[in-house]
Amino acid sequence: MRIAVFYENINDGAKAGGIPIADALTRLRDGGMDSLYLSVDSWERDRKDLAPILEKLNLPIEGMHGFCNFPGEPDALRYRDMIDLAADAGAGHLLFVPGMLSTGNTKRDLDRMLDGMRKAVEYGRSRSLPILMEDFDGALAPYNCMAGLDFFLRNVPGLQCAFDTGNFVMFREDEREAFELFADQICTVHLKDRAAKPRHEGDQPFACADGTQAYTCVTGSGYIHIGEILQRLRERQYAGNVIIELFSCDSGHVLQDALESLKWVRERTVGARGISIPARR
Repeated sequence: MRIAVFYENINDGAKAGGIPIADALTRLRDGGMDSLYLSVDSWERDRKDLAPILEKLNLPIEGMHGFCNFPGEPDALRYRDMIDLAADAGAGHLLFVPGMLSTGNTKRDLDRMLDGMRKAVEYGRSRSLPILMEDFDGALAPYNCMAGLDFFLRNVPGLQCAFDTGNFVMFREDEREAFELFADQICTVHLKDRAAKPRHEGDQPFACADGTQAYTCVTGSGYIHIGEILQRLRERQYAGNVIIELFSCDSGHVLQDALESLKWVRERTVGARGISIPARR
């Protein structure tokens, strides 16, 4: 198993600290980051400069994620371009956010999302690239809860799950219960922790459906049961990877938060039965 970090979080931290992205990536690699996770858009924009840095640091691309507006553009072929880009970059998988509900025609939007995801999975299979969806925490995302994500996984053959530990908080669903529901379909895990209060002044709140707020925080420091989920992964001899996610954290502190998160995760995974970290070459 490799431990990745979201490139967008790292890039924000590097810009806030006024340091080159290569230095930020080196610092996190030395702190235990074994691979990188990033969006299709980021790779399209930065790959010319980023690719040689990743090669030098021996950091593979764990996976990619991207948005595709299937409800609004049902016949668009953007999904094929995204899959080709991820496959050619050597990404381990591609997570799709397939669009949001519009007003007045939920059935049409859902049908278009399902049709688009079926096409994406089929084309991904032709490129040997697993296609994933997650419990995306958007108010207009019909897959923002356990039942919604389960609906897509049941109705799109071959679709796999990117399990985000911190997104079920939107409806205050228990992430441990969610894990048991999706365990057999999990391809990768986003380690997102949540706290009731900010740690840094610049931390931004996430609005839950019940009107309460949640803050993304250093992995292991919040109220999400990440330790228990890692234990269940060990028990199931999980062969995938985990990704540290720190969106909405104060940019000026996000690199340090990532280093603390890496330390916490590695202490609970290195050498553990069923989950192991390969030595770097």
